Amino acid sequence: MSDLEPKEFVLAGVVMKRLVTGKQTGGQLCLLENRSDGQTRTPIHVHANDDETVYVIEGELTAVVDGEVRTISAGESMFLKRGIPHQLMNPGNRPVRYILIGTPSGFEQFLAEGGHELRKGQTAGPPTPADIERLRAAAPKFGNTLLRDWPARN
Repeated sequence: MSDLEPKEFVLAGVVMKRLVTGKQTGGQLCLLENRSDGQTRTPIHVHANDDETVYVIEGELTAVVDGEVRTISAGESMFLKRGIPHQLMNPGNRPVRYILIGTPSGFEQFLAEGGHELRKGQTAGPPTPADIERLRAAAPKFGNTLLRDWPARN
């Protein structure tokens, strides 16, 4: 499978299907279709190099942006400007699907290094210690700063 074909990865328990890469857009953007079957959350983080636009296709997504909580429902979108701390969550048990556009591209490269490929027959599941370490190690290479301990420890 080439770098240009759709491929599914798992990052922070979310399945992220790479639809369009920076190689295809001359670095302008990347396009992902994300799916969470419930109880997922990204770490609170900041992107230094890219903005994100989120469009919810199905369900409800909770976003915490610069400390403010917002629910985004199917048919709604949100722009997440670089430099602003944010977190995306599916706190419930209902599925949520959403489109994520990274501008400029680069997030798809972080996804490939910080996540892991979802192979046929596998399910996402909660992040393992190896998943967490891989995400933590990759984040600074792509201009992402994790602001709090993730996942939260009791």
